[in-house]
Amino acid sequence: MPTTLTPHPPGGAPDLGIVIMVEPGRYEWSGVLLVSSLLAFAYDDIAIHAYCRRGLIDQLHPHTLAFFERHGVALSPIDPGFAVPYPQGNKLYACAAPREAPLTLLLDTDMMMLRPARLVDAFRKGSVGGRFTSAWMWGKTVEDWRAAYASVGMEVPRHRMHRPNGSYVPPSIAAAFVIYEGAEFGGLWRDTALAIEERRLARGIYPTLDQISLPVATYRAGLRPNVLDAAWNKGGELTKAQGASVIVHHYQKAERLLASETRWIADAVLRDFARFDNVEALIAFYEAEGARPPEVDGNEGYRETVLARQREVDDKHRP
Repeated sequence: MPTTLTPHPPGGAPDLGIVIMVEPGRYEWSGVLLVSSLLAFAYDDIAIHAYCRRGLIDQLHPHTLAFFERHGVALSPIDPGFAVPYPQGNKLYACAAPREAPLTLLLDTDMMMLRPARLVDAFRKGSVGGRFTSAWMWGKTVEDWRAAYASVGMEVPRHRMHRPNGSYVPPSIAAAFVIYEGAEFGGLWRDTALAIEERRLARGIYPTLDQISLPVATYRAGLRPNVLDAAWNKGGELTKAQGASVIVHHYQKAERLLASETRWIADAVLRDFARFDNVEALIAFYEAEGARPPEVDGNEGYRETVLARQREVDDKHRP
């Protein structure tokens, strides 16, 4: 059995197309780690599609390009067209790109698989699967969501969710682990986000426009949210006991990954698939040799280049 992805014959297609963003900086080393974990633990027939903004793709390190080529990862450019610099929305353009697999799974780059699983088990027919968002996220009232749905001429759906803080709102899906069927939904999600951005009926949409537009696009497509167990997208710190049940860890930052009781798994998959001894060696390599353009979250200058411009626009539209 090969340790890389097996090419499909002409006319054939994998069961699941996995979409990730890879850009110079922390999304480059984390992309290598995520792919390594997928190669080890995704027990599906998968294809992995990495996307990068066209203006940044030439700055990816040769080691990353060689790693992708060695393991059959397809790398493609995207050309986001948001009115305001919005790199958090790159994933919407990536999802809208054409792929052969009938199912698509979007994964945030700062995630990794921890144990063997069939990722297609997270899918339910007629649905968009994902985790509900946390209490601190956008959309704390029904009225917030009424404005978002009005951006595309829709009423708020009857379904509701509640959060631990007591808020009671229409469904809100985190845009980190998202699984759906068909070639059309990715484009509808992108177009829904662009409509919400253009009309500005919803206030304070940055940087969570991807999360705001996801449930709106779901109902717009005639689908329903499928609320997934936390095992598919577990954020924050992990104990050793949790590591036995979590499938995908959303570690979000290097410090949390390095301190995790399960980081030995990251070390193991890196040695097996990426030719790094451990996570420290992976991060140190890209910090020393990788490009760090300010347009990418986590790089120097990002706050001034991206976040400040988002806040400037949002502030103008606050009541």
